[in-house]
Amino acid sequence: MDKPRRPGFAALPELRYVRPGFLLTFSVAGLLAVALVAFAVSRIVGAELRSAQLASATRSAELLVLSTLGPQLPVGTRHLDVRQLKTLDRAMLSARQTIAIDGGAIWGSRSRVLYSTDHRLIGTTVSAPPEVLAAFSGKTSTAVRGRVPWSTETFVGKQMDVAVPLYGHNTTKPIAVTELIVPEAPVAQQVSAQTQRIDFILFGAALLFYAALWPVLLRASKAARSQSDPRKKALLRELGNAIKHDELVLQYQPTVNLAQGRVTGVEALLRWRHPKRGLLAPSEFLPTVVDGALNGELALHVIGLALRDCETWRERGIDAGVNVNLSVPNVLDDALCEQIGKMLASAGIPPGALGLEVTEAALIADPEKAAGMLRSLDSLGVRICIDDFGTGYSSLACLRDLPVSELKVDHKFVGGLHLQPRDKMIVRLIVRLAHELGVRVIAEGVEDLDTLGDLAEIDCDEAQGYYFSAPLPLVELVAWFEAPVAAGYALAQPVAA
Repeated sequence: MDKPRRPGFAALPELRYVRPGFLLTFSVAGLLAVALVAFAVSRIVGAELRSAQLASATRSAELLVLSTLGPQLPVGTRHLDVRQLKTLDRAMLSARQTIAIDGGAIWGSRSRVLYSTDHRLIGTTVSAPPEVLAAFSGKTSTAVRGRVPWSTETFVGKQMDVAVPLYGHNTTKPIAVTELIVPEAPVAQQVSAQTQRIDFILFGAALLFYAALWPVLLRASKAARSQSDPRKKALLRELGNAIKHDELVLQYQPTVNLAQGRVTGVEALLRWRHPKRGLLAPSEFLPTVVDGALNGELALHVIGLALRDCETWRERGIDAGVNVNLSVPNVLDDALCEQIGKMLASAGIPPGALGLEVTEAALIADPEKAAGMLRSLDSLGVRICIDDFGTGYSSLACLRDLPVSELKVDHKFVGGLHLQPRDKMIVRLIVRLAHELGVRVIAEGVEDLDTLGDLAEIDCDEAQGYYFSAPLPLVELVAWFEAPVAAGYALAQPVAA
């Protein structure tokens, strides 16, 4: 079964399957969710930062009162003389410069104002704010308010009202309460700056998340489109009928042993003899099947055809094996191995005549499960071949850990072998490494004599390509086996079975 070839990046094949409605809905919902989370986190963190900043401002005011203003207040004082007032004025002026207070007052018992930055209130009795009354119980109290009710001064913006109890020598109860009016704006600015940084971090994290999620969204969109695409459903129905009515046929491309010039095997390539559209290449229907429920049934059908045809030419004395490609879902299908074992048991050929080709993409999808599947297939006696070797990301791990008997060097390296020294160097290293591990190397895409000569020079085991033969139907293949010819030169016939 042919493996579907992906077009180049310039064609952007994924975008053909994008459902704008799906992606737009998901993106808008995701952005709203991120915005809500960011808003909630920002508010929660902002509230915590605000509490911390208010607590810090309260401690600063408390230290200032206890170190600067408290010592200026005699015990039992009901009023202050001019000298004491001037001393407190200087202390308040220093406090304005230290923690940028807007004003303040010292309250005696019964709501009497002993001192105020608004001198008109000194000596008067006014209604004390709740923070002052709470401070007389011995605990510093803080509140944020829009205006100071007792003061005739005008303050800009919201204010922090900090009330600090003052104690005399050997007293357990406050003798007075100092109230400081501190602007809330610096605290709000610090909180705002920090919450903005948090918002930027969350926004950046959301962008990175979406960048990582975008390929998943494309695949999900493609899957959603595929499930609802009437053309795909119709094609799958037709393909199901094609399996039942034997409309699927195989063509075979020979593989030649370079040292002996002998044909050793063939690769099975799937074609669909459509009753209306004629002979279809695999690229016209395999991409529709590869992720569907019909994929496993199709793979077993192709293997059955390949085993039947292989038995046909072996009965004619032609000792050549056959390789069949497995897709990614096939390699991860637990039931496939058992079915292949039953097919081999009923076939009239040795298990080693069947080779199963898998790509490195199949091994990367679920390495542990794929490795278990390949070991099970190896226990049946079939050959395991890594296809398109060198284009994936786990090549060395494949050779080290898996029961691989063959590997195919991708045509991208083989095609320019006699023109690109780097390609030749890479293929030479692959051949040496594979031989050290007891793995045979097959070069794909051989189309000229120069490439063939280079492959023979670097001890490549086998080669496959249009230089030897195009894919052939069974009848033509058997005739070709009788007198194999490559570019006008005769090849050795397969050894009699």
